[in-house]
Amino acid sequence: MRKYLVMVVSLFLLALISLNASAVTASQLGANQIVNTVNSANWAGVAYSVEWRSWVTNYWGPVLSASDYIYVKNLSLVYVSTPGYSYPDEVAIWVGLSPAQIGYGAGASSGEEKTSFVQAGYIIGVTPSGNFIQYFVFTFNNGQELNYYEQNIPAGTVTRLDVSLSNLENGTAMAQFFVVYSNGATWTTKVYESIPWTLTGAAMSIVEAPESSSGFHYELPYLSGGMINFNFAYIGEDGNEHTGPSTNPSGTIYADVYQLGSSSAYNSAYAQIYNGWPYSSYGGWSYLYQFTYPGIGTTYGL
Repeated sequence: MRKYLVMVVSLFLLALISLNASAVTASQLGANQIVNTVNSANWAGVAYSVEWRSWVTNYWGPVLSASDYIYVKNLSLVYVSTPGYSYPDEVAIWVGLSPAQIGYGAGASSGEEKTSFVQAGYIIGVTPSGNFIQYFVFTFNNGQELNYYEQNIPAGTVTRLDVSLSNLENGTAMAQFFVVYSNGATWTTKVYESIPWTLTGAAMSIVEAPESSSGFHYELPYLSGGMINFNFAYIGEDGNEHTGPSTNPSGTIYADVYQLGSSSAYNSAYAQIYNGWPYSSYGGWSYLYQFTYPGIGTTYGL
């Protein structure tokens, strides 16, 4: 299976039309309103905040944690060979916490979650000879990388990848990783990360074409299947802890949506959330992503 960097213009336009025509709605994300839809070179996914108004003052609920439960038992990954590209195809799936406050009140900082955040998740790499999985924790502040941690998980056939990221509200974040293998074995570890914020106001669930140390974005593998279930914990308008996204939030849930909608060297695939639905009656959300590969086709998964 081959994909070429030089695309016919009509195929490029069709990809963009496909992205725009299937734009996700707030209700499909468990949000009350989408504040921004951002066309990104490497991110697809969503960021949430919870805001409310009391008299003349707007408040945002502190976001305490974010978690992804990633089911990969039926995930299909195929290496996409591109002329001049000799690296692994990679897809990163991660959760993040940011000091940004998505919404409309005084002090809103919608969009800043893209530059200041701590993230934790997995990179799934695909080569012509096999696959590998790494777990990672990164911190960025105003676009500058502060901390970096990345390791391979133990080898084996994986069926589930869980990650949770908690703000301990003392300048430290804790990432916990839990992996389930097809033979019933499990593996888990924790990573503690220094962060430059005490409170975080936005939770993120992102699928990414990872960026290399030299600045290009790895090609996304040709993928289908799998499922991401996401949830975040926040303090609501009533002062109690709640789980979102939710159809019955304590406050108003606002979202920024990211669409991987622009080609870059070397990644030429597009990605976006296509649909979503409640994960449970207690809160949390499931996502279905659409991946468009110009010259190859469209798939759905994760």
